[in-house]
Amino acid sequence: MYRGFAEQYESQRNNLQQEFEAKNSILRSRFLEVAPVDYLSTIFPDKGYEDELIVVFGTVKDKSGNIIERGTVKRIALEYIWNIAWRSNAYIPYCDFIKNYYHSKTLKSVKAFVVDCDGITSTRLKKILKYLWSSLPAEPTHIVNSGQGVHFVYVLSEPGDVKGLRWSVNKLNETIQDTFSGLLNVDKHPVVHPYRFPGFLTKINTVATAFKVREPYTFEELMKVFKLQPKKAKRTEKKGKQKGELLVLPNGRRAFFEWVLRKLFMNPPIPGRRHNSFFALGIVAYKCRREVPYEEALETIPMVYEDMMDRNLHIGFTIEEAYSAFQKGYNPKYVRASWKYLCGLLGWEYRPNKRNGRSREEHLRYLQKLRRIQKEEKEEHIKRLIARGYTKSEIAEMLGMTRRNLNKTYGYLFK
Repeated sequence: MYRGFAEQYESQRNNLQQEFEAKNSILRSRFLEVAPVDYLSTIFPDKGYEDELIVVFGTVKDKSGNIIERGTVKRIALEYIWNIAWRSNAYIPYCDFIKNYYHSKTLKSVKAFVVDCDGITSTRLKKILKYLWSSLPAEPTHIVNSGQGVHFVYVLSEPGDVKGLRWSVNKLNETIQDTFSGLLNVDKHPVVHPYRFPGFLTKINTVATAFKVREPYTFEELMKVFKLQPKKAKRTEKKGKQKGELLVLPNGRRAFFEWVLRKLFMNPPIPGRRHNSFFALGIVAYKCRREVPYEEALETIPMVYEDMMDRNLHIGFTIEEAYSAFQKGYNPKYVRASWKYLCGLLGWEYRPNKRNGRSREEHLRYLQKLRRIQKEEKEEHIKRLIARGYTKSEIAEMLGMTRRNLNKTYGYLFK
């Protein structure tokens, strides 16, 4: 039985290898084949032999699904990169990263945009090149035969700097992949996704190959061809501290931390809120972490705990649980916690500010409208007093103002 499975697997593998060679023949008939070393230097022209490349190794499993080797990220010098070409699970992203740290947030520049089409047979590839090629807005610069699939690569003549253009870079990558998805089955990936490079072993025991279609594009040319307009990221202005919004700012002051402690010492939380008080203290400590060191914040926990014990409040939990509650609150997850939320944890009375949640501009408009209404009501009142025969001095005394100010502000009503 096992021999039958092995023969069937080997036959299927031979068919895939034959398809791989058939795709190579089709591509060689139309395009120039590029050596793996030349292709690598085209993608990373600014890299020297001592510079390191990020290589992502995928997880390797046996036939039973057991993990033989877990996936990892390594940094390998360019001169030693071909020593791992025998690895079929080695992939390289077409990007540069800040301090060579592999993460989407540390993306520094993009070298190329890649469209990963899986399960491309020689027949389908021939159909694409013969009948669907002209429907593309722009031809790819290179085509990589990666084994069972094909990569269509748009190489940039100069690295696309991501700073200030992150939206444009991601949008262009998405648009290029969407264009091909109407023709083929596309595995959509972000810009930082790693791919198998030419010269590396594939999963069907062949070596990936690359073919040059045309010269590289500039980033602006691709944006224009795919009809996209650059969109710069909007700068977010930092809000100033406002009354009633003590916990909205990511960076709290030391005075705020000390104020919360004093209030905890003088007015302990009501029963049922004492465990939450240490959780709230952790939130406040994290917000004030730039001015209140973590070690100092930890020292306040036994102070608050002993103060509750001295008052015979029957806390009902150990100091270890108090430390645990503090650690849960000392977390960036709660850095945007509102003052109302903290009052709920501590059992304190929540008093909104005088603007009742309105912004400064909204509050000024509200006051202008209120003053206008008050002025109209006062005018009607003065008119009624005039109609009843009161003099200016009497009206001024009733309104609590001098006769001169009355004549200056509402003199037009006496004419």
